[in-house]
Amino acid sequence: MLKNKLLIIITLMAFSSMTFAECNYPKKKFDVPSGKKASEAEMVETMGKVKQFQADLAVYRTCLDDELAKISPELESYEEIERMNAQKYNASVEDEQNVAEEWGEAVRAFKSK
Repeated sequence: MLKNKLLIIITLMAFSSMTFAECNYPKKKFDVPSGKKASEAEMVETMGKVKQFQADLAVYRTCLDDELAKISPELESYEEIERMNAQKYNASVEDEQNVAEEWGEAVRAFKSK
């Protein structure tokens, strides 16, 4: 029994590192400025960065889907790999929503000046 659990853990570790090795989570390399203090140029520049970050997250999610599709559902550890994939996917969606909300607040504040 212990050998089976150890084998499953080793398999999961190997597949998770191999499976998702090509899917690099994009880094948010910008801060959303305060809309009340930002210039129009700063807002336009940030808008481009927000859109690029959203596009990068979409590419990341596509990569996760593609990598999961390469794994056979017949694999004993498939459900665990699928669960890990879903967690990564959902985290990227949540990050995108948070950035969109932060950006929306900045835009509203900018427009209210």
